[in-house]
Amino acid sequence: MQELAKQEEIGRTLASEKFPNNMDGFWFSIRPDIVTNPFDFVTVKHIFDTKTVGMIKELQAVDEAGVAARVVVMTNTGVGSKLGGGKNIPVSMPVGANKPVRFATEKEVVLALGIPEMEKPVPAGVIEMTNGLRVPVSLDISYLLGPDTAHVNAAGISGNLKTSYLFFLLQSVYQQFAKDNMAIIIFNTKEDDLLHIDEERKAKKATKKMLDLLDLDLKPFDNVTYFLPRGSDGKPNSAFVPKNAKTYSFELEDVYDRLDLLFSGSYEDSVSPMLNHVYEAWPLAAGNERVRTWTDLLEFRGYPREIIAHKSTLLHFLGHIQRFRRSPLFIDKKKSSTYIGKEISKIKPGDVFVIDIAMIPTVEEQGFVVGDTMKSIDELYAARQAGEKRPQYILIFIDEINRFVPRSGDRKKSAVAEQVMRTVITGRSRGTILFSAQQFKSTVDPALHEGTGMHIMAKLGQSELSSPPYSMLDESTKMNIVRLNRGELVMVHPAFRHPIKIMFPKAPFKG
Repeated sequence: MQELAKQEEIGRTLASEKFPNNMDGFWFSIRPDIVTNPFDFVTVKHIFDTKTVGMIKELQAVDEAGVAARVVVMTNTGVGSKLGGGKNIPVSMPVGANKPVRFATEKEVVLALGIPEMEKPVPAGVIEMTNGLRVPVSLDISYLLGPDTAHVNAAGISGNLKTSYLFFLLQSVYQQFAKDNMAIIIFNTKEDDLLHIDEERKAKKATKKMLDLLDLDLKPFDNVTYFLPRGSDGKPNSAFVPKNAKTYSFELEDVYDRLDLLFSGSYEDSVSPMLNHVYEAWPLAAGNERVRTWTDLLEFRGYPREIIAHKSTLLHFLGHIQRFRRSPLFIDKKKSSTYIGKEISKIKPGDVFVIDIAMIPTVEEQGFVVGDTMKSIDELYAARQAGEKRPQYILIFIDEINRFVPRSGDRKKSAVAEQVMRTVITGRSRGTILFSAQQFKSTVDPALHEGTGMHIMAKLGQSELSSPPYSMLDESTKMNIVRLNRGELVMVHPAFRHPIKIMFPKAPFKG
């Protein structure tokens, strides 16, 4: 790190045909003994006692100027020019040539970000500049959880801490507001990664420093309940069994109204009349008996003739149900396990539910658990009676979201994908907020990204960044993302005029 005085000159502005300046940006030549990098903030003294603060976008080596930096203007600060009568007006004039440039101060960086005064600020990361300056970044809760913007998605090559960042953000929100009005539902998709979030680990010195800068005292999550899938012997099918864990499974009576979640989009159309009949005529009459279990459903043949166009339709439906019935998750009668939907109906502010799906063998079964949970959350909002204490916000974390909301192209979306998208669409207004992650945005349905307010990018390759989901980024930012180091992230949010680079402290729980 360079030890530089706050006001030390690091270069001089350029203005020529090769280096044109305008209202939105300018160029400057960098002193030979100075090191700068993209995403550094710099300040230029401008006309009428104003200052222009910008962010470096790219660096070029040129014969006549040594190393030149292109800067995007973030803001003009200070007193505007005075017209007749003493009226102040903003200054949007381009920066002229040969003006001294220096690194921006913390106050100038905050002004450049353009974040208004916040009622409920949430620490969201740290800007770290080449000269060693660290600036905490906060977002008002309304910029994360609605109504201004809602939903967060992270993309990046595996191992570059995108998921860790989402957990930092979840904890940052949770520890400030959870006790009053917030609950969290987390899906564990990888071995036992998220089955230790209530266990503390010793924080490193660098982590403590960053937490102090953000004025945070992050601790492991408390009030956590783990839900583990039922295995073949009735015991949890999980890589790790925490103390405060319950086993979950599904009786037909739990899910008879959402059997479409078991069928992918390619099969759903042919069997939808049968699915609708099961729902509308429930409980189905089978002579003097009623259909109540999976076994009963497999034996039932009393469907109206008009809804079974071909015998193969019935055979396909029964074969599909039989395949799921072989899974220990789908049982006729629960003994020691619970139904997740029932637990969600009782969720309270401050609760943290971790739903483990990592060891479930098929994506279809995993998707069913995700879709059923989302539908249960929808029912929670519809069914709560006046006076009942329901969380104002429910935050949902799903890693590898591409499994459940894949890019479908011309194919019809699966019922699971449609259910997740209903959460995204309605979540902003009702406080159901999705924190999702995947390696590549290009593998996910574009509608998810279109409905997401905050985007986080870790290191990605040029080929991926050239795909349509990254059209929000200019070419310089894309090339800078290619060069990111582990733990460095680029944040894209409507609150900022341009993407910014941030760092963050690692979560204090084991994982």
